[in-house]
Amino acid sequence: MRVLFTCADKPTISRNRFHRQTLRERFEYAECVSSAKSYPLRIPKVLACLPFKIPSADFVFVAYMGHFLVPYIRFFTKKPIVFDFYLSIYDMLCIDRKLFSPDSLMGRFIFRLEQKALKQADYVIVDTQKLIDTLSQTYDVPRQKFVKVHLTIDESQVFSVDVPRYHEDFTVLYVGSYIPLHGTPVIIETARILQERGEKVRFLMIGQGPDYQKCRDLAKKYDLKNIDFKGFMPLSELNRYYNACDINLGLFNTGERANSVVLNKTNDAFRVGRPHLTLKTDAMQEAFEDNVDIFFVPDIRPQTLADRIIEIKNNPDLLKKVGQNARRAYESKLSNHKAKEILEEKIFTPLEHHAD
Repeated sequence: MRVLFTCADKPTISRNRFHRQTLRERFEYAECVSSAKSYPLRIPKVLACLPFKIPSADFVFVAYMGHFLVPYIRFFTKKPIVFDFYLSIYDMLCIDRKLFSPDSLMGRFIFRLEQKALKQADYVIVDTQKLIDTLSQTYDVPRQKFVKVHLTIDESQVFSVDVPRYHEDFTVLYVGSYIPLHGTPVIIETARILQERGEKVRFLMIGQGPDYQKCRDLAKKYDLKNIDFKGFMPLSELNRYYNACDINLGLFNTGERANSVVLNKTNDAFRVGRPHLTLKTDAMQEAFEDNVDIFFVPDIRPQTLADRIIEIKNNPDLLKKVGQNARRAYESKLSNHKAKEILEEKIFTPLEHHAD
């Protein structure tokens, strides 16, 4: 069986790399991708390539940021389309980052485009049941076309390894792009509270993004001595920090997107066996249990997060147990191998039967 893989983002990001490798191992493989640095440079190359390769494929796999590619591909073929949806562009741009009003011309266009992609794909891959419920209701899409596949990570770069501690104090790690979804200002306010209380807790912030400067300004305003900022770094280097810190942080913001997603860094933490501390959401509760394989906070108040960090810090046995259980949970239900099993059972085998 022949598959054509395509995506609008770089083919080398971990999510796309996983799908490409999986498809290569399973099918006769071809692809339409571009490694150019920006979307305006990649997209024309992908669009120009697709019409020539679609006819020879038995199905098309549309990967990350392919929302506008699905309708384009459907124009050329009636063959099955598998769409790795991952996230809602509409929610990201109009609700989370508020770049466009939902009622604006651009907001309505993005909504209709996303709806069209979901309706025209034959299989839609998402990572949580909560997201399935949300998308099905919001866009009037049949639930049976959704396939729940947990997030995959680059297991060759993220793994458990013995490294020196980052700091002698209890260390809390944030990794990310400072998007509003993560609620990074809450983390800074939490650091302020813990410094004022004289607690020996160190914060390490790795990454950069929209709220980065706001966080730096807050840290300067409060004269925080318990926080370090580092920029983006490759996974090979980042893995050392995952292993060198005591816990790492998830998201601390509310809204439909926050309630529906599991983050890549959550799986990274589980992979290395380090406890993850995040807001209690519907999506997180689907897979994890508080004080068993994860730590939750019930709200996004800095005081709540500060109290929870101290509670964890003062209970080393619980910290160790949750880390060990997180590692076991990764192997049993979050690994790339488990994701391949789901794809095989829910998509690949049915596609072959359909072709016969």
